[in-house]
Amino acid sequence: MANSKITMWQATAIGLGNIIGAGIFVLAGVVIKDSGPGAIVAFVFTAFLAMTVAFNSAELSSKIVSHGGLYSFVRDTMGDSLGFIVGWLRAISYAIAGAAVTLGFSSYLLSFFNIDSHLLIILVSVIFISVITAIDYSGVKLVAKLEQVLVFMTVAGLVIFILVSIKYGSWTTSHFTPLFPHGPLSIIEAASLAFFAYSGFNTIATLTPEVEDGRRNVPKAIMISLIVSSVLYILVVIGMLSLMPWNLYGVSADPLVNAIRYSHAPVFISFIISIIALIATVTVTLSLIVAGSRTLLQMSEDRLFPKWIEGKTNDSPKRAVLIIGALAVISLFLGNLQYVALASNFGVIFSYSLTGIAVIIIRKRKLPGLFNVPLYPYLPIVSVLLSIVIMLTLGSQALYLGTVMIVTGIIIYSFQRIEKGKVQ
Repeated sequence: MANSKITMWQATAIGLGNIIGAGIFVLAGVVIKDSGPGAIVAFVFTAFLAMTVAFNSAELSSKIVSHGGLYSFVRDTMGDSLGFIVGWLRAISYAIAGAAVTLGFSSYLLSFFNIDSHLLIILVSVIFISVITAIDYSGVKLVAKLEQVLVFMTVAGLVIFILVSIKYGSWTTSHFTPLFPHGPLSIIEAASLAFFAYSGFNTIATLTPEVEDGRRNVPKAIMISLIVSSVLYILVVIGMLSLMPWNLYGVSADPLVNAIRYSHAPVFISFIISIIALIATVTVTLSLIVAGSRTLLQMSEDRLFPKWIEGKTNDSPKRAVLIIGALAVISLFLGNLQYVALASNFGVIFSYSLTGIAVIIIRKRKLPGLFNVPLYPYLPIVSVLLSIVIMLTLGSQALYLGTVMIVTGIIIYSFQRIEKGKVQ
């Protein structure tokens, strides 16, 4: 059924749809606030970390074909128990990330009408997640077609922002100094938040069985999506610093629009960027639910979650889609945007830290594939070490919630093993 599969470029669009979202349109202002002009360094540092993990994921995708993505990579190399913990964390993280992105969408949308009501933001977010879940419920082919169009518009919008910053930005030393106003260590802390902007590329790995010639095309799609987003991100952050002094940024749902308004660029440009931000939140939420549902699907097929979750019809694991959508709605009530993003990051970075180890294990097993990490074993080792550094800087709240998620996962896994033993 080759015609039921999606192309490499559609897979790339889904990956870009996940990456280019809340990370740049919502959290970039917070990164600049925390690190000043050093935000450029933070985004470059995080791009390097993401690139090492992307190389790992690309190799693993070419050798382990599965809907599970990181979950399957860990399970197939390190066993069911750790695989379950990673799958559990990934599913929860996708839901939390969906909530974070949706809160950004609602804030942007209501800002058009000068409405600042937390209750309305939550209400709009619930409706938004319900609509996105319905689209994902319809199948990945529909999602892929939508992502291709919407991602093109999003990338075009960021290019417009970069061009506007070139024309209306103040390219003076004062806008880019001091480089580290809060000290060099602030860069590491800012990078832990910036990583949220890059972490979506692994969504593509969950689609390997649904991509034409997945072993060959998924690694390409992963690398293309990360390179494109990294270049755009770094240029956008530079543009933001040129448009508005770094000390005027803060926790805001629309930092790019604020920067354009401060620079006195034409009003219609800020309107365009607002529309693009809304589109970006649609693309990222679509792909988050796709990735989360595929992870649950694979865990169900592997009998690590109840079989009834599987429920795959045509190109949509419908029950898994509904579960991730419901978890995203629940996650809306976790707290403020930055806290929600950091909590999501814990699960993401923890699982990413294991990809380097998985590559080393799979190399020792000499499993055949169509892509190998360059500079082996140095890049996989670097990816593990940098992931640990980022994880340790997430903050006590994120670490606490992450620990709670791990303990909950261990309890669920243990309970399932007991039940499975009774059945046997």
